[in-house]
Amino acid sequence: MSDEIPTEEGNDAPEVLSSADLSPQGRSSATIGARVAGAPPTAPVPPGEHPTVPGGVPAVPTEEAVGEAMVWGPTVFDESDEGTVFGPGEEARSDVRWVRHRPSWGPLPRWGLVVFAIFMTFVVGYRLVTDWADDQMRPERLFGDDVRFVIEEGWSTNDVAVALGTVDIVDNPAMFRQWMRCPSALRWLIECPVDVEYSFKAGEYVLREHLTFQDVVDRINEGPLPEEVITVMVPEGLTLAQTITRLVEQMPAFAEDELRAALISERLVWEHYPRDLPYLLVEGLLFPDTYQLAEESLGDELDLVTRMHRQFLAVVTDLGIETRAADLGLTPYEAVIVASLIEEEARIDDDRGRISRVIHNRIEKGWTLGIDASTRYAVGKTAGEPLTREDLAYESLWNTRVSPGLPPTPIAAPGRKSLEAALNPTDGPWMYYVRTDEGGVAGAHTFAVTAEEFEHARQVCVEKNLGCG
Repeated sequence: MSDEIPTEEGNDAPEVLSSADLSPQGRSSATIGARVAGAPPTAPVPPGEHPTVPGGVPAVPTEEAVGEAMVWGPTVFDESDEGTVFGPGEEARSDVRWVRHRPSWGPLPRWGLVVFAIFMTFVVGYRLVTDWADDQMRPERLFGDDVRFVIEEGWSTNDVAVALGTVDIVDNPAMFRQWMRCPSALRWLIECPVDVEYSFKAGEYVLREHLTFQDVVDRINEGPLPEEVITVMVPEGLTLAQTITRLVEQMPAFAEDELRAALISERLVWEHYPRDLPYLLVEGLLFPDTYQLAEESLGDELDLVTRMHRQFLAVVTDLGIETRAADLGLTPYEAVIVASLIEEEARIDDDRGRISRVIHNRIEKGWTLGIDASTRYAVGKTAGEPLTREDLAYESLWNTRVSPGLPPTPIAAPGRKSLEAALNPTDGPWMYYVRTDEGGVAGAHTFAVTAEEFEHARQVCVEKNLGCG
């Protein structure tokens, strides 16, 4: 392709421009190349012969030079001619068409990418910060122990926050102070109640380690314990035998024989208790909680046991256990059994719903549940005690490794969260779970669909020495 320039009148043949026509002196590409290389231009040569530049390299003849308009970068003629192929005073001919190469991408796509990268960096950073803040407000830790906490006269809310952090009731006292203040500058980061004035009464409280901020405030707002009241704490997950031991330890006025006799009282009957069981066993039917005893009832074992059973009835009624259990194909008593299995197996709250789903999935498919906690209950071992091969093969209706379906009774006292999980399993296809401390979270389980996935997770459990043998 070449540029055609109009010729003088009477000459119809178009003039073809070569690289020699780019300057008034008629330099060819060979001349330009020589000057760029720092060598003098070559002299004209006779027709038919090819000139050479120093070094014996043939130069391109004028008539064979590129006929197209040469394409130069946008800065070739900027500023001065110094350092270019043109000498002083030389200019390009005005009838030469110059073409500028533009980048394939315009400025808008490039700036769009920059804006997108900045936006994604902001989104990811914001998510990381908010997740961290949420973890401080709602910690996912292993269940903590009950703590007797005292607020002294004259303490400010800051003093209370610091003291709560010292005994691990709250994990981040500085964040707890900001959560109570809820300044407008931090509302984008933390979810906090607005315009709330906090005033905590001095006195003794029974709290628990690693509570959420809202749970701490709710419990303290209930007020301190009366000075003349004795407090009895019964945690979740205790068997009936462990509950008896705990009550006798905390209540010196209680007699163990009288306490055992109280546990078979007709006051403890539940309308959904199965009629085919040969004896009354209130395993799982005494609600774990903190109870306050007046001085006149310190030696009344039946009074405390009855209160614990009434509290259980109040909780399951509030959860709508009868209707919700029926929706899952269970009786209310079976739902309590499932809740007791969850209570013994779960270590963190997030796992409760998924463990519930595994239990329901296995029941639906007719699989044995294979839950170690039930095997321990069958052989009389407590949580954490290793199981032998003989234990795993022990013939018992409570050993879900050898007996299909649910055990005939609960194996421990479930709390409200486990009861809720039993009635509301998380959706999922899981058939297995094993503790692996997944994601660095102590007590977290890995949930698997296939046997191969489970075996891989079990090897992780073995390597971490988490009780998988």
